[in-house]
Amino acid sequence: MLLPQALLVSSLPCTLANSHWQYLTRPDLSPPILNITIPAAPSTSPDYIFLTATPGFYPTSTGPTQPGAYIFRSSGDLVWSGLGYLPGYVANFGPTVIDGKNVLKAATGLLDGGHGRMFGDHVVLNERYETVRVLRAKGDRGRLVSVHEFEVVEERSVLVEVPVPVPVDLEEFGGGEGQRWVTSSGFQEIDLETGELLFEWYSLDNVSPHASALALSDKGPFNAFTPYNSWDYFHLNSAAKDTDGNYLISGRNVAAIFKINGTDGSVIWQLGGPLGSDFEDIPDDAGFAFQHDARIRYRSEDGTIERISLFDNEAQGQASKVRYIELDHEKKSVRGIQTFLPPDGLVADSQGNAQFLDNGNVFVNWGQAGAVTEFSSEGEVLFHAYLDSFPSRDVQSYRGFRAPWVGYSSEEPAVLVLGESGDDTLEVYVSWNGDTETRSWWVYLVDGEGVNKGVLGKVARTGFETVLKVDIDSENVVSGEVFVVAEARDEEEKVLGRSRATRVSDRGLYSGNWKESHANGQERLEL
Repeated sequence: MLLPQALLVSSLPCTLANSHWQYLTRPDLSPPILNITIPAAPSTSPDYIFLTATPGFYPTSTGPTQPGAYIFRSSGDLVWSGLGYLPGYVANFGPTVIDGKNVLKAATGLLDGGHGRMFGDHVVLNERYETVRVLRAKGDRGRLVSVHEFEVVEERSVLVEVPVPVPVDLEEFGGGEGQRWVTSSGFQEIDLETGELLFEWYSLDNVSPHASALALSDKGPFNAFTPYNSWDYFHLNSAAKDTDGNYLISGRNVAAIFKINGTDGSVIWQLGGPLGSDFEDIPDDAGFAFQHDARIRYRSEDGTIERISLFDNEAQGQASKVRYIELDHEKKSVRGIQTFLPPDGLVADSQGNAQFLDNGNVFVNWGQAGAVTEFSSEGEVLFHAYLDSFPSRDVQSYRGFRAPWVGYSSEEPAVLVLGESGDDTLEVYVSWNGDTETRSWWVYLVDGEGVNKGVLGKVARTGFETVLKVDIDSENVVSGEVFVVAEARDEEEKVLGRSRATRVSDRGLYSGNWKESHANGQERLEL
């Protein structure tokens, strides 16, 4: 075998070829392509984007090639594909802190889209994307957790949604013969260390079905004839705990927000809804309907002033939006502080959330509309992207988040080496799914026994997949004798991982659009 006599190493930018073959080192991965219509402004958060790309609920939706959990950069470049890590339908995926450790949380299971629920497990992943906890409902009332909430409280407990079908005489609510099943929509708080049930609450104990904006019908998925088709009159879709030990919850199908007493479960106050609101004359800039993701943002020391945010789905053909609202409990008044409107007048019939970032920006996931936006605190759009190649509603994400994350892949780095007979050039492609810490790749030539025969070069990591172009002097690089190993190194050049020795593959087998996408080189790093 002829060893390299002259080396020229360069890195080539990896752009996306198509939704079915984006990364040459990982032809098994087909992540959705973010269609970035407003690129990230300088004041956009530098943190990662966490999404769960799932098929849209519209009849024409084809969905992503590979539904699941994903981490992206603002450039649209992939950081991690959760394919094979989180099975089934995935939602509520994002980072949190438990016992002082940065972890990922996600809900996984079987989606029942017609009823707006999913049953399965709530799981916690460590920094190597390994499952370290599996959480399920507790007690003798709610035995199955659904998708809508997975909120960690002060690193020690978790709030999860628990819908329970209950037989009830529905005659006073317009029910006919045989209609007797209603969903008592609830939540539980569970201790993460002991698994103890700390608190549970169910709508049927506290809020009358008379308050529902979803009329009882003898047709459709909520006809009340069976437990499976129970009338989902309340539909709890978020729960948060305040510093006094009380809970803020959202009931979509009563179009109202509730503060729940954390001791006896009674309703402290109700905002909105067709029946029972404690606040009169809600102004237009604070109105909402069929909302999601009610969150506590501020509370005065004496508790008389509270500020909350919510995702206003609207769901009546008008644009969805994020509301930031102030409640004055002494005056029983409501004031709209700010409204964040979507680019392109998006309507999210379901799902959606808003995250208030530490830098003052607001990151919004538009739920069923299949898009994400980052706003400045003044409401300026700093970044906007659709979750597939165009705003087709093919892809949606129940919630989305932007946050820092440090991930160490539990996989081996993936390498592809391309060359052909008589050619004096090798192209080395390398990636490492989930790793955030690699800053450079060192590439070595080895023989068939794995013996190091020299450094081909080192190059700065350019994204999920980095390419090195190496000019060598060889009569036949596709001889079966040339092997390459890639080594990942961090900012201090500490070795993080090594690939297996990889034989050169025939470049001709990989011809296609990818060639044009890697046409422009970048300057190499000196050895």
